[in-house]
Amino acid sequence: MKRQRFCNLLITIAIILLIAPFAGAQTKPTVKFGGALRFNYRYKDWDKNNKSIGGDAVFDVFKISAKATYGKLFLDMDYRFYPSDFGGGMLRYGYIGYDFNTENQLQIGANQVPFGLLPYASHSWFFNLPYYVGLEDDYDMGIKFVRNTSKWHLALALYKNAEGPRAWTTFSNGTSGNSADPIRYSYDLAGDTEESGQINARAAYKFNKQEIGVSAQLGQYHNHVTDKTNSHNAFAIHYNGNFLQDERLNIKAEAIQYTYNGAVDDLITMAAYNYTYDITSKATLLTAGIAYTIPLKMEPFQSIQFYENYNYMIKGNDGHHDTQMNVIGCLLTAGPIYTYIDYASGKNQDWFGPWGGFGPDGDQYGLGRGEASPEWHSWFNINVGYYF
Repeated sequence: MKRQRFCNLLITIAIILLIAPFAGAQTKPTVKFGGALRFNYRYKDWDKNNKSIGGDAVFDVFKISAKATYGKLFLDMDYRFYPSDFGGGMLRYGYIGYDFNTENQLQIGANQVPFGLLPYASHSWFFNLPYYVGLEDDYDMGIKFVRNTSKWHLALALYKNAEGPRAWTTFSNGTSGNSADPIRYSYDLAGDTEESGQINARAAYKFNKQEIGVSAQLGQYHNHVTDKTNSHNAFAIHYNGNFLQDERLNIKAEAIQYTYNGAVDDLITMAAYNYTYDITSKATLLTAGIAYTIPLKMEPFQSIQFYENYNYMIKGNDGHHDTQMNVIGCLLTAGPIYTYIDYASGKNQDWFGPWGGFGPDGDQYGLGRGEASPEWHSWFNINVGYYF
């Protein structure tokens, strides 16, 4: 009943938005298209097949973006085409908006969840640990109000569920049904569970080219095997500061605490890019990053940014072992071409090590129970992208 009322509220707000008066609207809409084509060179120290051929060079993604306006109404979307083993085509975000004025805006559709450091907590191509547990660069389906002034960035959002599609799923008890599809861009619940209503609030204060803020996320999720609905929450405090001439020095820091109440075996399943894995149901995430940009006068290069991003995940469940992640690298800019050169390492980090190969039996996920004495595994990556 509560979920039905939530849906009715979203539908009502959408109708109000669509029939809003177009006072002063332009006679013709404006539309702008863009996109990118990216490739990767990868060398993974734990992957024997990858090492035996000296790494591999592969297609990363082709994306199309569009922005359109009609008076105070606007559209913003990003659709991506990945290799088939990473899910193929998927929507990153896509929403319709309404600008009440230069400071206040409404968005409806698949929009970025207002939580923590925005738009990213990281500097590298790999993102930071919050991304892999659904708390960085995350998108959900719902409605968001944003107020952005010279001093404050405030956001309040209501979401019905994750941004991805639904698909016929076989659950852990052998039954089947419609549930969250693992083919999507941002990490959200999957497997036996899926999101079923969420509220987000974020407040950030801006001063002297710096920002400090707090975020809260409260929601519920449904388990299709137990047929129970449980709550989840997350809280964050963040800092982002720019210093020196032309803001060449950037410092980011963030602390996050999240909990999924009622999780079976203290684990919750996440999915994106057609991959699923377990994460611990309760943890504290600490991230810190520093970046320094050097202007270049060597055609065709404009700048190079060096960065270091470190992450630590303190797991709150007994028998679950902590995770670490570190990325050191640089971003080289040459007109529309952006090149990330990263050396990423992790302990109990599923993307940096044997997939599901942690623990004494080699069948545990690193972000879940993990291993008591894990090894560091590393991934050297060069990502070259042309943006248009």
